[in-house]
Amino acid sequence: MRLPLTSHNLAYASLLAKMQMNATLYFPTINKQQEELSKMYDLQFEAVPQLFGKDIILSYVANFVEPIEILDPEYTYAKIIEDLALIIEHPTLDDQIIALSKRQLSSDYQEIMAEPANFALDRFFKIWYQNEPDYAENFMGPIDEIENATSKDLKLFVDNLKMVPATVIGLVKDPDLVDHLVKEEFKYPGLMKNFTESNLTIPAPKRDLQLSDVHNNLQAQLFMGYGYDLTLPFYGQIVGQVLGQYLAGDPSSKLFTKIREEAGAAYAVEANNYANNSLFLINAGLDPNKVEEAKAIIKGEIEAIAAGEIDSDLLKKSKKALLNIQLIGKDKENWRLAQMLRGELFDGYSLFDRENAIKRVTETQLAKFAKNLFLNESYVLR
Repeated sequence: MRLPLTSHNLAYASLLAKMQMNATLYFPTINKQQEELSKMYDLQFEAVPQLFGKDIILSYVANFVEPIEILDPEYTYAKIIEDLALIIEHPTLDDQIIALSKRQLSSDYQEIMAEPANFALDRFFKIWYQNEPDYAENFMGPIDEIENATSKDLKLFVDNLKMVPATVIGLVKDPDLVDHLVKEEFKYPGLMKNFTESNLTIPAPKRDLQLSDVHNNLQAQLFMGYGYDLTLPFYGQIVGQVLGQYLAGDPSSKLFTKIREEAGAAYAVEANNYANNSLFLINAGLDPNKVEEAKAIIKGEIEAIAAGEIDSDLLKKSKKALLNIQLIGKDKENWRLAQMLRGELFDGYSLFDRENAIKRVTETQLAKFAKNLFLNESYVLR
């Protein structure tokens, strides 16, 4: 299901997902729901809110043994789809389940925020989107809104969900039969709406910020966020991924060798292209005394790439590493489902050849990508 990203929607989607994984109207206790799933040969059910730029995708994922593999006349596609519909379409608004789910999310939140890297990432996005707070949440939405949610508000949220665009994707041995059964069981009006979204990209704000917080951690967390002005086509997103691999994909990458090995400053370095946020983010866990040195190295390397100073052998190695990830992913159901979801969400994506795009990335294109980057935010948690 696709719905607009607001802090309210993310908080309620997170709470609803947790509730549905605990119990639902037809399986009103945790034990009853788990017992039913266990009867279905340990069917694995998960509800997951994901962020895609301006939208939230609330995904319901079921992994199950193919009925043809089981000699059980009561275990059929029809029974699987019927149970999934009972769970997904009929959430319980029981006060005890709501309270339990709130406690679980609160515990999850405390555990997440106890990690300095997660705290720093959360703080980074809140600064990055300080003028657009609906886009600032990076995990589960505002914990105070989750804790203050009422059954009345949740019912309104659930009722509204039935109208948002929805789609069904899957990998099964008999897709025609499953497609028929899904249409019979799921009555969401949103399934009749167009799931594709033309533009989910959030423009990068333009501000040159250098901020820090002191928590007296043994390790400093450095986040350097580069923005760019354009909405990237699929090929441009691949160039960004190659740049991330080139800079921090493995121990032979540029920032690993310069910050971690030569300067002895970093414990870990990452570089990721968040295309839907117009953000190229470099982050590192550092010796607190070497933060400024690391910042200078990162700035210098981005400037060098923009000037065309690119290690051709390392670029080839980076592209090969991404091709290997692509090859491994093809054998994993979750990776294939993620690609199918993007095919439903982004017009033309299903026809996009990722493998060929990775092979085609050149030094000139890497330099052009770097030239479009502007340092927007430097945040340090010490």
